[in-house]
Amino acid sequence: MPEPSVDGSVRLGNLQIHGPRGRVRYFGVTFARLRLGLAALILVGSLVVNAALVAPVVVRSQFSRTEQVEVFEEHRRLAARFEALAERYSEVRQLASELDSRLCKIILAYGVGAPANEGCGEAVDVLEEPALTLQQGEVVLIESGVEEDVERVTGRIEGRLEAAFEVERAEPGLVESTPSAVPLRGDDFVLVGPFGQARNRVTGVEEFHYGIDLAASAGAPVLATAAGRVTYAGRGAALGRSWVRYGRIVGIRHGDRFITLFGHLDTTEVRAGESVSRGQRIGTVGATGWSVEPNLHYGVLRRRGDGGYFAVDPRIHILDYRWNEEGFIASDRTPANPLTLPATLRR
Repeated sequence: MPEPSVDGSVRLGNLQIHGPRGRVRYFGVTFARLRLGLAALILVGSLVVNAALVAPVVVRSQFSRTEQVEVFEEHRRLAARFEALAERYSEVRQLASELDSRLCKIILAYGVGAPANEGCGEAVDVLEEPALTLQQGEVVLIESGVEEDVERVTGRIEGRLEAAFEVERAEPGLVESTPSAVPLRGDDFVLVGPFGQARNRVTGVEEFHYGIDLAASAGAPVLATAAGRVTYAGRGAALGRSWVRYGRIVGIRHGDRFITLFGHLDTTEVRAGESVSRGQRIGTVGATGWSVEPNLHYGVLRRRGDGGYFAVDPRIHILDYRWNEEGFIASDRTPANPLTLPATLRR
């Protein structure tokens, strides 16, 4: 029969614990101590089971976190590379736009029409730069139409090039006889009178300016802008009242397509009937006629199918100098009505 213990609980028995030196220790087992031991065993067991269940989750969490770090690091590297590529794309796009403007000027100078001249003078569309983003842990490219833009621009450039080549193959002499150079040496000049509708700087009257005025040093050499034959060299007054304003002028006919005019000259250094080549000196800058300072009036006239000559923006025909408004220049703002030219200039 169980015996009561000192604290009054029922003693269930004794445990003998033998030490290494033969010493024996007695440990009384009671209901209270048994319940305490079982509770401790259950607690330890629950901790062990919980640890066994939680450990894989912790491992998986750590692995997932490692993967995230790798993905974000890869995104950082790709973003840096992509930013460099996007910047390079913008630079190439700008160069392509400049090339397109130059090609527009060439085909307009040759008189090429649609579809090769479509888009000339129009503003360039600005695309959103491509970018990278993270979606569900993956690096994703945000579409921005870059591929379509590249195909469109390259296709347009190729079309303009082919159109220019076709003209040159059909008329090999057109390259030399088409005005395409600046009529002054270097870049020591200032555009003071653009082509188109403007206020006359002498009379103050609003009118259409059929050429450009380039202010330069008095006596600066004036050069032929293409191969041709001089049709007139002298005072504009001899051509009629409307030509008095240009002072001393030189007119050059370039084949059957173009006539170039050089006004306000101080001196002329060629004679009517003389053949000239591109870059040849034909006179010097002056202030004759209606002029407020030494400058050169330069005009380019293009012959149409009906035989009439129309003024075009001379900057279209200047390919060896870059203007601030290249795209606008290439819009070909030719007036609808032809000019009335004296027979002397057309001979």
